[in-house]
Amino acid sequence: MANRQDGAELAGLTARAIDRLGAGDFYDRLLDMLGSAAPHDLAALVRYSRSAPPDLILPRVVPTAAMLAYYQHFYAFDPFYTHWKGGGETGVFRLRAMEAGIGRSRYAREFLTAMAIHDEIAVFLPPIGEASPTLILDRARGSFTAGELARVRRLFPLLAALHRRHLSIFVTAGIDHGSSPIGQERPLRLVDQHGLTVFATEAWGAIARDGESGLPEAAAIVAARGPCAVRLAGQRMLRRTQLPADFGPAPGGFCDEVTPEPAPKGAVGLPPVLADQLTEREQQVVLLTLQGYPVIEIARKLGLSRGTVKNYRLAIYRKLDITTERELFGEYMAAIRKQGLAGLLPDPT
Repeated sequence: MANRQDGAELAGLTARAIDRLGAGDFYDRLLDMLGSAAPHDLAALVRYSRSAPPDLILPRVVPTAAMLAYYQHFYAFDPFYTHWKGGGETGVFRLRAMEAGIGRSRYAREFLTAMAIHDEIAVFLPPIGEASPTLILDRARGSFTAGELARVRRLFPLLAALHRRHLSIFVTAGIDHGSSPIGQERPLRLVDQHGLTVFATEAWGAIARDGESGLPEAAAIVAARGPCAVRLAGQRMLRRTQLPADFGPAPGGFCDEVTPEPAPKGAVGLPPVLADQLTEREQQVVLLTLQGYPVIEIARKLGLSRGTVKNYRLAIYRKLDITTERELFGEYMAAIRKQGLAGLLPDPT
């Protein structure tokens, strides 16, 4: 009887999602479908990008202090962000299984606690350009079970198919939406194989009309080269990525998107007041250390010997006048506060 009730509930939620295809609240309905698969405390839609920090799209709430801290700095320690930035695939992933060392990491100890998150399930949907709209379920206490994870995985093909259909309907409806298909105010346009614009956000139009943005010239460059990135004024980049061959409105076309210029390699997550004291390699070692990786794993990831990593850590400790990993995290927290986030972060002590 329970299975029949669950099936009836899912059928009803699916019908509501289908009814909202192409509408602004479609992903709210998709989250309702996902939420029916496992008890949870919060459902969210996050945009994970290969070249920019994550964006919280849903729920539409005033961000808490811990959320602000995450989206300004600590996203760099998020295993889901690391997964997608590193070229990860779409599909269903569980936080506690993403990293063997998640329980040891400062990300887990400090920020998941501050945000009242014990475990998460992330559903990475097919990307728009280089970014995946990702459905998230959070649980404040206890972990998601293998059975719950299996139910979400069985649901994934349906969620992905509805998502693709939503994109097709939304884009085909025209240029007057004002925002992207996931409700984000980001400069974005989609063009077909012949270079004709099939969709553009109002934010794209605003930048295109700005005579000092350099967007028209950059757009001409990416149109000639194909997938690439071109620097714009104001520390921004225009990025062109290929659309899938089965993308309905523009099969095999392109997604052009304006994003913030990325931080220098290895510096993501380190405030300038701290990064300026360290070499690029030392910054990489710091970030991996704060994520909870042991020396042997840091060595593997960076292609170094264990002895070399130990020498880097000694050099870092000497430059910062500290002796332990805990003190390293304290230096990181202090650097963030100096950058203007005082009062937003939990006390490291």
